[in-house]
Amino acid sequence: MNQKERRAARGLQIVAVCCCFCLLAVGAGVTYRAMDREKAGDGEILQKEQPVTAVQSKTIEIAQAEQRGEAEKTKEIKETKEAKETKAQPARKNEQPVFAAPLEGETKVVLAYSTDHAIYDPTLEQYRTNASVSLSAKKGTEVKAAADGVVKEVKKDAQAGNLVRIAHGEDWLTTYGQLADAVAVKEGESVKQGQRIGTVAAPTKYGVALGEHLIFAMEKNGEPQNPMEKMKTAE
Repeated sequence: MNQKERRAARGLQIVAVCCCFCLLAVGAGVTYRAMDREKAGDGEILQKEQPVTAVQSKTIEIAQAEQRGEAEKTKEIKETKEAKETKAQPARKNEQPVFAAPLEGETKVVLAYSTDHAIYDPTLEQYRTNASVSLSAKKGTEVKAAADGVVKEVKKDAQAGNLVRIAHGEDWLTTYGQLADAVAVKEGESVKQGQRIGTVAAPTKYGVALGEHLIFAMEKNGEPQNPMEKMKTAE
């Protein structure tokens, strides 16, 4: 082998050695990366499968207890608020108002209250029931509210003439009929007991035989009441 051939053979040996080193280096890199990935994967698995310790369990119980405590506290505050609101609302009173006579002084009953049996009406000349009481009074006599209330209606009626209805709370209602045209109150107006609401007028043709008088009626929840009895028992 001459010198030229020896140089070519040595060059091939060097190239082969370099290739071997390159292959070793690549293999080592692949192996390292695989090992690193496997280690990281094992770490994730271990982390996921890590059991709950006693300390962590205690922390969860404390958090749950605090949550339950907040819920109970919120419920207690709500119940207390509702109780206060209920207590603040006054109970509805169904007590009878203290009724006073709508006319001053002693008055004569010219047509009595009678709903359970018929009584004689001298104007109509017949027997009939009567859900009001007619009180003798001269024309121009002041008519006063029997109790505190609110005027519910002011109108002209064919039989009772000008009339005023006053509500006393939710249950009671009084009616004043045979009033003069100059009624002193208006619908929706609040009135006090003894306040002037009008004056007695001349009777209509349906009550002319009774003379000058005031028609006075009283109701409780829409049911007629005897005004004379209610005024007698009022204290």
